[in-house]
Amino acid sequence: MNKFLDNLKNDKKKVIFFGIIALLILILIIILIVIIMNIFKRYDYDEIKTIMVQETKDYLRAYPELVPDEENPSVTIEASTLISEEYMKDFSKLSTDQNCTGNVVVTYNNDTLRYTPTLSCDRYETVTLKDTILEQENIVTENEGLYELNDFYTYRGENVNNYVSFANELWRIVKFNDEMMYLILSDTANQIDPVVFDDRYNETINSNRGYNSFENSRIRDSLLDIYNDFFANYHGYLLTMDSCVHTRSETDHNNTGAIECYTTYETPISLLPVYDFINGSIDPLCRTATSGNCANYNYLSSTENRFWLLNGTNENTYQVYVTTNRGILSLDNASSKRYLRVYIAIPSDVEFQSGNGTSSSPYTVYTY
Repeated sequence: MNKFLDNLKNDKKKVIFFGIIALLILILIIILIVIIMNIFKRYDYDEIKTIMVQETKDYLRAYPELVPDEENPSVTIEASTLISEEYMKDFSKLSTDQNCTGNVVVTYNNDTLRYTPTLSCDRYETVTLKDTILEQENIVTENEGLYELNDFYTYRGENVNNYVSFANELWRIVKFNDEMMYLILSDTANQIDPVVFDDRYNETINSNRGYNSFENSRIRDSLLDIYNDFFANYHGYLLTMDSCVHTRSETDHNNTGAIECYTTYETPISLLPVYDFINGSIDPLCRTATSGNCANYNYLSSTENRFWLLNGTNENTYQVYVTTNRGILSLDNASSKRYLRVYIAIPSDVEFQSGNGTSSSPYTVYTY
């Protein structure tokens, strides 16, 4: 009996021993498989661009003298440099596609850095939003569509495919050139609560109707709050624009921007200038700011809310242009409360991701 029990104990020890050996072998096999998979893993193009950006950040931490600043606002880090200095693997070990090249442009903007990767392979090419639009859109000289106007590509008409998703909101592309793409918050986006343009005491009329000068207005402060809060993660993508803040008469016929841009104010967040609203219409009778015809055939007039524009009238010091809920421009006291449709500029070379510009499939872009 004792011998039987001893044999049983020995058998249990053998089972435990061989079980442990088997478990260790299994663990080693799993580790080996993971190592092999990592060695031979291939990434898609989006993952490779993300790797390039991340390794560029690591590279600049090692070489802080290369980090862009106000004096030297841009630097290009070649992928070949990242590879040669062993920050990232060779493209042949990252992709099934061969003959890839690339770089990351690092730009200093609004006290932060923007990373723009470019990747070129046999079966893939990075493309910008600007180039995508120009490939998809025909430049027109009549009817609605994309026009060449005042040194910009400008959308005009009622039904234009100029929707873009950015910073988790829906926008309309107003115009763009090689450097900047100007966006206005879509009328279907989340509405920002109404605010006054300005409600300071105006001594010229002995009233608190405010001033119609954007540079010193309450609304400028409201916009800066939005910039600092809502756009906190996107400062690198909001470009500082020369906002066209000069006053304009109701009877002015010049819609090139020469009137409004006579005075400019640098800001990364603004409101739509009057001439941009006018140029959104293709009605030939839309000539002056308060012409009712400017609401016709104009995507910017599609709104349920009265919203502020950027410019005041030069007939007095306290009235500012607004849209009515029928999409017609009129004048209102600066102290009134109206809605905000934020106007921003992003880089035209921001990388295209997907979409065709319709409301159901807006253009989307990559942000890193």
